[in-house]
Amino acid sequence: MKLAGSRKIKAGLLSLLFISYSSFGTYAYAQTLDSVSHIHHVKAVENKVLVLTHEGLYELVSKNKMNLVGKDKFDVMGFTTLGKALVASGHPSKGSKMPNPIGLVKSIDGGSTWNAISLVGKVDFHFLEGAGSDLYGADSQSGNLMFSKDSGKTWISLGMNTFADIAVSPVTSGMAIAIKNSELLLTKNAFKSTTKIKNTLKFTQIEWRNSGLYALSGTSLYNSSDSGKTWAKLNTFKGSPEILSASDQLMLVTVGSDILTSSDAGRKFKVIP
Repeated sequence: MKLAGSRKIKAGLLSLLFISYSSFGTYAYAQTLDSVSHIHHVKAVENKVLVLTHEGLYELVSKNKMNLVGKDKFDVMGFTTLGKALVASGHPSKGSKMPNPIGLVKSIDGGSTWNAISLVGKVDFHFLEGAGSDLYGADSQSGNLMFSKDSGKTWISLGMNTFADIAVSPVTSGMAIAIKNSELLLTKNAFKSTTKIKNTLKFTQIEWRNSGLYALSGTSLYNSSDSGKTWAKLNTFKGSPEILSASDQLMLVTVGSDILTSSDAGRKFKVIP
């Protein structure tokens, strides 16, 4: 999952995936990947693939079929899950009565409806990562990395963000692993302090699920079952992967113009047709 400026986490990657651009002032109903004007990210949520776009949140069925999720069409910038809940941030769409920026919003019905949680009109998170009740967000306006221990109700600033990605422990509160300069840093106290995890791999993306850690390095996907101390190669792709996203049911990786998914924790992938 990229932040404002050179440290954007998992958003607007490279050439914004493989999407063709149209006017950003146009909020047409996007039905295919090619018809949407701007994709920020692609996420695995339970057994679904969700696409964060300028025109709203969509479920990707195939490259030629996307279904709008809910009726609140907003520019979805930051997005993550906290258990069954979806949390997001971004901007209102044209004609919307939502404040700008929308702060942090939450959905408990799969994205059908959204309710404001905090920082309404104040913060635009271009990156969100969370697990349990721990939530990290990078504010695109200030550049600060912020932390909430109560699912986004209250926040503290951790200072300027310097991380390329963060994976939050699904088991232990305050525990997370971040990527900085392609290296891994472990925290057990929500980044009050960190410890470097020694490794020869250079990492670009990382996810933490109940089955372990998953990370991209070069053209390969790796797995760790010991909090990043050792890594085993799961798969190598024909090209440089850009996005890694995983739920406990589904994993996805983008490579060039393809979105690949795996239902067996990264051992086998198939391209979404």
